[in-house]
Amino acid sequence: MSIFKLENVCYSYEDGKEVLNNINYKFDKSKIYAITGRSGTGKTTLLSLMSGLDKPKSGKILYEENDISKFDNDNYRSHNVGIVFQSFNLLPHLSAIENVVLSMDVAGIKLSEKEKQQRAKLLLEEVGINNEKANKRILKLSGGEQQRVAIARAMSYDPEVILADEPTGNLDKHNEEQIIDIFKNLAHKKNKCIIIVTHSKNVSNNVDEIFDLEKYNKISKNK
Repeated sequence: MSIFKLENVCYSYEDGKEVLNNINYKFDKSKIYAITGRSGTGKTTLLSLMSGLDKPKSGKILYEENDISKFDNDNYRSHNVGIVFQSFNLLPHLSAIENVVLSMDVAGIKLSEKEKQQRAKLLLEEVGINNEKANKRILKLSGGEQQRVAIARAMSYDPEVILADEPTGNLDKHNEEQIIDIFKNLAHKKNKCIIIVTHSKNVSNNVDEIFDLEKYNKISKNK
């Protein structure tokens, strides 16, 4: 069973400009997907819809066969999907480990403070952040390290799906390769569904399936 389904999804901006038209697609666990296409074809908009930050004008987005428009958005985003941004969106005055623990607090994870600290440390180790760096403030870490922390934060409540918007857009090739490896491990060894909006050919060349939005979007075809 697919974990995510797009069924006839349409979306228009407030000014009436239609950006998505009749989009249909399925996403499975244990796979990495790249959503590709020219700028302006609605890639980030689609990711926003899948994360519950906005709703389609028509059609449905299904998570485990349930329409996400019926979900409590805060609960959905703090339990079912993890979100990774190009700009990291970490709290700069906190340490790496504090950022991850805070995410658990928001999700209502029922662990003791010590257990949360241990879990955060383990998650950070899994993405290549050692104990010394885990206790540093975010601004003391490199861009690549910050993105690793952001991925650990997204995994802090063990979601089934990771939605990533240009997660390597601010990184050099070396760091991009490492982020790709982390996503591969999450998909292929931990059975997660990873969905990445990207312009990077290197990322696209390392995924299991490419979802070229222009091929599915009638608006794009007519341009």
